[in-house]
Order: sequence, then structure tokens, then C-alpha cells
Amino acid sequence: MNPSSNSALRLAYISGGFPVWALFVAESQGFFEAHGVQCSVTHTGASTVQMQGLREGKFDVGLQLPDHVVRAGLNGTKLCVLAAQSHPPDVALVASPSIQNIEQLKGHRIAVDGARSGYALLLVQLLSSLGWTSNDYQLVEVGDSQQRVQALRSGELMASFINPPLDKALVNDGFVRLTTTRQAFPSYPGPVVAARSEWAESHPLLAKGFQSAWAEAWRWLLEPSNQAQAIEIALKHLGAEAPSALNALQNLQRQGMPQISAEGMSQVIDLVWRNESVGQKPRPEPASYFF
Repeated sequence: MNPSSNSALRLAYISGGFPVWALFVAESQGFFEAHGVQCSVTHTGASTVQMQGLREGKFDVGLQLPDHVVRAGLNGTKLCVLAAQSHPPDVALVASPSIQNIEQLKGHRIAVDGARSGYALLLVQLLSSLGWTSNDYQLVEVGDSQQRVQALRSGELMASFINPPLDKALVNDGFVRLTTTRQAFPSYPGPVVAARSEWAESHPLLAKGFQSAWAEAWRWLLEPSNQAQAIEIALKHLGAEAPSALNALQNLQRQGMPQISAEGMSQVIDLVWRNESVGQKPRPEPASYFF
């Protein structure tokens, strides 16, 4: 399909790492073009920047955690889920070498991408389970995983959730993996691909073309015969090393296609409703968030 304004789709993502593997597969293998999508990609580096861009119509589609979708609706920007971005990643809560357990984080500054978004809400839930209040720690907005890694290495901040494979280098250098999202929140869904509902409703064929390209990228990624090429893509675009990329790919192949269900979205809605001032707004049905 010849590029045109009718086929253009502006996509944004926050952080790199294995959760965006399918994006670079779709780009490098030409799956977007094959399904009639001219996709331009922007790395925003922070959830606040990305959500502002979606709200202002600078982006059509974003890769983000599902709580962003729910919160956007509360703030007047309706988003709809097109697909699961990836499986729930086993994101590590990594701390300075001087911190040996979660309890020792008390009184310290912790890096997050956005204080009221992403894994920050899960972190608050985890610390609240210890009986802590917001007076017992400080969340500091830093940005994406690369920026949070730099903040940890500088000693400016003491802990953060870090996407794989970036956590491995920190642990190898003596930083401490306190827990992971999979250990602490085993049934919480992973990130999603979500579009502005207004855009999706006015571009249904383009939205469906994107869905087809995304599914094809995942099928390609899970095909064992594509292993060598998939690892090359990870080395080039994800900052991975070959052994960790191979291990991650084998894990993906065992898990199969990622899914996002109404049950998973229900958990997300509950998390946001517990942490936001929703007033008298009725709790939405999970099905209302799907394209």
C-alpha cells in the first residue's frame, strides 16, 4: 500500500526492553506496511509525556500499562485496547547495594516513571501491605527504565522497578533484586496497546490493520525458525545481550501469544478506583475498554 495520510498511524512507547520486542519485529519485518499501516514511532521516555501526547492528539496509539487506559478515561480521554502488548513482564524492584530487603527502603527515595501511574500504583500497594504510609518513603518521577538505572547508579535514588534486561546489569554490579512484579502481583495483567477511541472509531480499517500486523509480529516472534533473527533485533533495538535475549525468547515461546482479558482489566479498574479520587463516578465495565 502506498503511504498516505489515510494509512498513517502515530505510535508512542515509554520504555524499551523485551516488552517492546514485537514492535521492532513488526517494523523490521514489514508487517505494518503489509497490513496497510504507515507507522511512525516515538519513544516518549515517560508515562506523563505519553499520556499528554495521547490526550492532545499527538499520538494515535500508545504502548503502556493498562492502568493508564483507565486513568485516561477518568481524565476525559477515552482510550480503547487494541491488543496485549506483551505478557506481564517480570519487572524487578532493584535497590542500591546497601538495601538488602524491602523493609530497609523505609525513609528513602524511590524512582518511578510517574508518581500516579504505571508500576508506581503497584509499588504503593506493596509498601502499604507493610503498613507504611506515604510519609514512610518518597516517590520521585524520573522517566523510563534507562533514566531510572542512571539514577540508581548515581546514588541519587535508592530503588526502582526496572524492566528486563536492564535489571540484569545492575544485579551483576551488586545491586539487589528485592522482588519482582510476578512474585508480588502474580495475576496482574501486562502492558497493552491502546488507541484513542475517537481515532479508532474514525479509522476502523487502520485500527484493524494494526491489530493484524501486531498479531503477525507475535506469531513471527514465537516461531522457533526465526530465533536467530529475533535475537538480532533484540541486540539492535532492546539493549539486550545474546544470552538474556535467548532466555527471554524461550520464555515467550513457552507462554505463547499474550492476552488481555476482561478479568484482567477488572483488576486494573479496582486498583485505580482504590487509588484515585473518583467521586461519584460509577465503576466502568471492563468490556468498555476494548476496541
